Amino acid sequence: MAQNNLATQFQPQALPKQPTLPLHSHSKQVVSKPKALPVSKFEKCLLTVGGLMLIGMMLLLVSTKIGVSNAQQHLQDVNNQITSFENKNTSDRQTINELMNRSRLEKVAKQNGMTLSNSKVRNVNK
Repeated sequence: MAQNNLATQFQPQALPKQPTLPLHSHSKQVVSKPKALPVSKFEKCLLTVGGLMLIGMMLLLVSTKIGVSNAQQHLQDVNNQITSFENKNTSDRQTINELMNRSRLEKVAKQNGMTLSNSKVRNVNK
């Protein structure tokens, strides 16, 4: 409550008026340009070393990307060879199973004048 009384008692004092300039005044204002700070030898060396490191890292990145690309291509070639050998092995197994068919063995035996006696045949499996 006491603060409310202070607010009502306060009367702001009038601020002094500043002189106004005419709208079309031709007075020249001097604007000074800030001078550039000189670059020290240490800063020049630091910039040079930083630039060389940046260029070196860019070259290293490109070289690494090329190496990874070559390794992926080699891996793809090896995978293609593996698939080719697996297909050939499957085909060879199928051919072996066809050649070992019992009816085919009996047919070859008859063509060569042989007979197949079941009592003398024994299958051994591991």
